[in-house]
Amino acid sequence: LRENKGFLTPCFRQCPVTMSHIDYTTDTLKHYVRKNGWLPACKNQVSAVKKRLKKIPLRYFTFCAADAIDVFMLVREKIIQRSAQTGRLEGVFFCEKDEDDFGKIADLIGSPEQGFQGDFEKIVLFEDDVETQGKDLYNETEEAFTEDLRKKLRYKDSHIRLQRQFPFDIINLDVCGVMFPPRKGVIAPLLKSIIQLLKWQTESPLPNGDRSQQFTLFLTSHIDPDQTDQEAIGQLSSRLSDNISTHPEFRSAFAKRYGHEIVGDLVNQQFAEFFCLSLPKFIIHHVLFELGWEANYGPIYLYNRPDRYRSQNYQMMHSVSVFKRIQNFRQRIDQPSVSQYVQAVTKVVETGMTWVEQQVESPDIKGELESDLTSIVEYRDQSKG
Repeated sequence: LRENKGFLTPCFRQCPVTMSHIDYTTDTLKHYVRKNGWLPACKNQVSAVKKRLKKIPLRYFTFCAADAIDVFMLVREKIIQRSAQTGRLEGVFFCEKDEDDFGKIADLIGSPEQGFQGDFEKIVLFEDDVETQGKDLYNETEEAFTEDLRKKLRYKDSHIRLQRQFPFDIINLDVCGVMFPPRKGVIAPLLKSIIQLLKWQTESPLPNGDRSQQFTLFLTSHIDPDQTDQEAIGQLSSRLSDNISTHPEFRSAFAKRYGHEIVGDLVNQQFAEFFCLSLPKFIIHHVLFELGWEANYGPIYLYNRPDRYRSQNYQMMHSVSVFKRIQNFRQRIDQPSVSQYVQAVTKVVETGMTWVEQQVESPDIKGELESDLTSIVEYRDQSKG
């Protein structure tokens, strides 16, 4: 099962077994995020795309499932367009592990060549070994390949093709798993994959040779303290405490929002909000000081999901962030400063998180979301045939 049954989002089928089945064509909680978070951010990114000297369609990477709700929300809004010549949705690339769903998505998108089939982490983090070095999937001696080697070469091929498609204007990482799973190390494969994507986003040229100056990232994570590595929680807590003790501006914002300055209390009482502060801090620090991007982080959305096997809920986090390139990064004296970092992370605390259930309680809002979902599904089905 996956949290996202729609939109250009890396199709990442490693969801916790506790997740119950959800019909995303009718789920108003998820659609509130699409309509109020993702759609406005996509419209803003279109404005940045229009500033490019050479016209290039908006480039979108996602994990979209077979329903592709989010894809056709964007098509309906003319943010993504279908080529009259090829019939393909231009600039759309997707990743999907399940073979049947991959075929369905390819039919909707109009091209299997715009997809990457397999495990997202294995594709992104592929590295040659003694078996694959110097070989490719289309080698003349393919008939001599073992099935295991052929599988490795498929991942190698997807890795190379995916890297060549960077950079994107919008990256929708609507993943299902927890960001810091137990026994995977603090920098687990999922987080390592995200770091790699950000590096490709920084270093890769656009088709016209220019470098991306702005991109938007949607990031989803399952939140459950029982499925989160304790060492990671400790390190995140320590960094948050350091910020509180070192930066008065951050400390004031934290105390104003939570009524105290004790990180341990936040971890124990409001773990989801602790996570929603800690992960952005890590990403903001990495892109600002390591890659050369200013980060405008938020909005952040949270909602509860019932756990199938336990009486308690887990939470889903969806964050929206916009990154703007720092010109001449590491080639100037006035490099990014600590104050820029503090301003960015303080804004995350001040803005806070939107708990979606409270918004959808209104019959008018819920009815509007249900109507919009029905409209998108009808539009998608008409587009298919």
